[in-house]
Amino acid sequence: MDHMWDGGVDLGERLRAMTVTGASPDGAVRATVTGDNRLSLRFQPGTYQWYDERGLSRQLSALGTVTWVAWTRQREEVVRLASGRSRSEAEQSRQSHDGPGRQGFADGLRRLECEGRSTEGSVRLSLSGATRWQVEIEEGALGARTEHAFTDEVVTAFDALIQDRRSRLALLRAAHFDIGVPGRWLRRAAGTD
Repeated sequence: MDHMWDGGVDLGERLRAMTVTGASPDGAVRATVTGDNRLSLRFQPGTYQWYDERGLSRQLSALGTVTWVAWTRQREEVVRLASGRSRSEAEQSRQSHDGPGRQGFADGLRRLECEGRSTEGSVRLSLSGATRWQVEIEEGALGARTEHAFTDEVVTAFDALIQDRRSRLALLRAAHFDIGVPGRWLRRAAGTD
């Protein structure tokens, strides 16, 4: 999309510049995700040592879900504003473009399963559908790492998940829209060739 607004800032720049911050249910962990999917994770001072792996997994799973939902909504809002549409116009446009390809894509997106594992393998993230995050932390991982080393592990797992999601989204788009990907490549990627 080539829409320009606000003195020449294009949609891509606006999307990259957005940031969303969420807090864990207990308020002790905050995540910030940028428009280009960069994650920073911060614990309130002195709280990291309170957690065990199971409890922190629950907190981070909820944090991931709430932050990703906010990120998705913010992204949709940036695109809506760039197109100059009201909320009702954007919704009408979405509904009027609901053809078989778009509906199949939306169904595939709801079933999409993505995963990322940290560099050292102590953190595993999964994203089911478009919103449900699950965080698994290997037993003993918290005691073996400083807060900084642990947050680095989460960031590498997030980066791996985002890369997996990009790949799976590209295949999903190619399966439902004609974007020039040869059919044999799609069959090979799906394991049916």
